[in-house]
Amino acid sequence: MHSDFTFTVNNYVPDTNTNVMLPYRGSVSTPVTQTMSPELSPPATESSPSDTGSISRNDADPVKPTAIHMQTVFSSQTGEAHPSQQHSAQVWETHKAEIRRLYLEENRPLKEVMAIMRQKGFRATVRMYKSRFDKWGFSKNNSKKDVIAMLQVQRQRSAVGKRTAFHRNGKEVAIDAYLKRKGISQYDLVEPGLAETLPENLRCLTPPPESPKALHAPGNLSLQELILQCARDLAWNWYCPPDTPLVACAAHYRGDELRCAITDITNADWLFSVGQYERGGAMCEQGFKSLHLMFKKPSIYGLLHLLITVLDASNKGIVKEIWRYLAAYAATVRVDGPLARLFQGIWKYLSSHDYEEFWDFIFECTEKLLVIEETHSGLPADTLPRLYPILFIPRAYQYKSQPYRRLQSRCDYSRLIQGPMPTAIEELTVFQATELLILGNQTLWQGERVFKLANTVLENTKGIAYNTEFFVYIALTSLAHYHRHQFLLSEDPITRATNHQLSTHYLEQIASVMEGHWDPDMGYLLGELERLEHWYREAGDIAKADAAHTRWKNALEAIPKDFVRGQKGIRH
Repeated sequence: MHSDFTFTVNNYVPDTNTNVMLPYRGSVSTPVTQTMSPELSPPATESSPSDTGSISRNDADPVKPTAIHMQTVFSSQTGEAHPSQQHSAQVWETHKAEIRRLYLEENRPLKEVMAIMRQKGFRATVRMYKSRFDKWGFSKNNSKKDVIAMLQVQRQRSAVGKRTAFHRNGKEVAIDAYLKRKGISQYDLVEPGLAETLPENLRCLTPPPESPKALHAPGNLSLQELILQCARDLAWNWYCPPDTPLVACAAHYRGDELRCAITDITNADWLFSVGQYERGGAMCEQGFKSLHLMFKKPSIYGLLHLLITVLDASNKGIVKEIWRYLAAYAATVRVDGPLARLFQGIWKYLSSHDYEEFWDFIFECTEKLLVIEETHSGLPADTLPRLYPILFIPRAYQYKSQPYRRLQSRCDYSRLIQGPMPTAIEELTVFQATELLILGNQTLWQGERVFKLANTVLENTKGIAYNTEFFVYIALTSLAHYHRHQFLLSEDPITRATNHQLSTHYLEQIASVMEGHWDPDMGYLLGELERLEHWYREAGDIAKADAAHTRWKNALEAIPKDFVRGQKGIRH
């Protein structure tokens, strides 16, 4: 960094006709020349060069600078204020826009800004500039107070499903760079309470979705570009009429045969993980029998469902077989088009890379798809909010909860409430249940909004004649997790006991729905029995924990070893 105080006199033009002797140096034969400003130079005389040459240099009287001469030189060199440089607030305001452009928008150093403004006839010292910057809020750097305020706002917006970016003077603020420079994490700056008001020079914005970056791969298009192309093609091949309410499309997908096939494979993956190989094998076989519907009845919902299924699978063998089967089907049946090239490309990628590298690639592709800007990518308007419910399809066990939750955090709930709200009780319940899923997962089931929504959905189901099991499950699960959170936060023994009883009470209600029979589309309820056992055991209620484990084993035995799904699936 250059010093704020310079030892040169800027913008002063030498006058070769003027020599100024420094005071009290008359005995020195060679004068020391000091350049003065043109406006301070003595007026030119009419003497000819020969006239000046006739005067002996030693006989010349030293010219003693006036006080104003020396003050001008001194203030220019040191940055100290000169009386003539004092400006009123009104004068500063007339130059504010120009200074802002130079200092903030063009990101010039203060020294350079001062030099440019001097050329325009405006002179002020470093101290004056900095004082004025404080009043104007002109700042290029993050302060600890600003970062704390930004993190508080960011956390609160995240709790309601909003992504956040901060801009200072028209440029995005890099909070991560500040934390890295200080060697701390955002958790070191956590402060309780609501966010303070942001400084005037900081703006909070919802950032535009990131554009997918190209991943270079063999062929004309990268695999990631192929995923986007397939998503675009499938989205324009309307699954539901364009005027269908946003969340209703995903509700229609619940009855899709392809959804049933992917669900069977998901159930098989879980059964293999708990040692039920025979039942898992039968379930897996049923799923693969209908997997070709990815080609026969493709939809953007099926594509996303398949991607998130393989991301959360525990059995690598099943994942490899899915892509091998789809690639082989495309080659054998001679299916052509982007979807066939995509599946063949993914299989080729999986065959030539480590599984972890493959998983990272699929995760990145899926995440980019969820944040892509529709208008710039050729997707129909509101494509992404129509897909949000697919991210919350329940499963018996979530093996990669953190990455899965990261994908769920990409949902922007505010996009679901654009346009007219549904009025029919059935559509309204679907809408509220979707909000509950998004809000609950993104806030870890915290907040009074979760509690109120869950009870509202339960009340609404009383007015619906059929197919309410899934909505009841969502509401009861939300209430169970809500009270579980209160149990974990409280230190009061009575409050803890009350919330533990309530959380397990709601899980008991969920478990009772599926005991005694097997519904392949509600296999996730078996996972709730496992959760119930864990909560009892953690609270020290060993007898109830053992009883829950026995119920879980009995539920497994209720799954037929020769499972065959109906031709049209089960519609909910």
